Amino acid sequence: MYSSNIGWCPAENDQSPPMLVQGVLNFTLFIKNFIEFPAFNVKHKNMVDELKECVFHPTYDKDCPIFRTDYIIEQAEKDSEERNLMLRYGGVIRVKIEWDCNLDRKIKLCKPKYSFARLDVPFRDRPFSIGFNFRHASNWKYAGTNFRTLTKAYGFRFIITVSGKAGKFDFITLTLNTGSLVGIFGLATFLCDIILLHISKQARLYRNHVFEIVHVGTRLNSLQRSSKDLIQDDNEYSNSRSNGTVMNTRKSPGKTVITRPLTVMNSEQLQFSETDRL
Repeated sequence: MYSSNIGWCPAENDQSPPMLVQGVLNFTLFIKNFIEFPAFNVKHKNMVDELKECVFHPTYDKDCPIFRTDYIIEQAEKDSEERNLMLRYGGVIRVKIEWDCNLDRKIKLCKPKYSFARLDVPFRDRPFSIGFNFRHASNWKYAGTNFRTLTKAYGFRFIITVSGKAGKFDFITLTLNTGSLVGIFGLATFLCDIILLHISKQARLYRNHVFEIVHVGTRLNSLQRSSKDLIQDDNEYSNSRSNGTVMNTRKSPGKTVITRPLTVMNSEQLQFSETDRL
């Protein structure tokens, strides 16, 4: 049961435009960042040892970690009309800090890089919820009566993200990378040979230069060829016997050798020739 002095809160009046905060562009944001690389036992920060009064400038003062709000908004949103709406209805901006350290040099020479981006949906896209706002309540008591004031505030929400990497020379890593590189070159040669021998239009010409083609007959063919040669030699020998003259002809690969003819005489012709000589 509710008492008589407790009721529902009145509805919000969304028709009344929010008031623009005067001087918000002159606000400054101080970002302190500390990093550590446990593998190398190195710790570092984005501030110099003797920090003086300064404001970050991308050219003249890169080491200063203090940023003006107008610089952050201009880097996150280039459209001037969108920036004016962000000043009225708020917005969400990401601040990214990137570290890339070469530990072969002094750690003080490692400086972060800052980048800014807008995360909320632009107003020109007509989103369901525009900008960024939040509500907070304040309670007090006056003359025995409890009062509560609900305030809807518009503003900027900064989300800071940090990423980093560090490296140092290592002889073992260099050796492994060199071996991998040699293996890659060997694989490249194999792939090039496959392409040139089977896919290229001049594959036959390349194959003739790379490979030496040798025609090797089977043992059966060589036996058949030798038997044919023997039969041919027997036929020639029989023909020469029938004519009274024996021709001994032998053929060898690449040359032909022919011997002088041999005349066969009977015994009577031999005796007659001998008496004639006497």
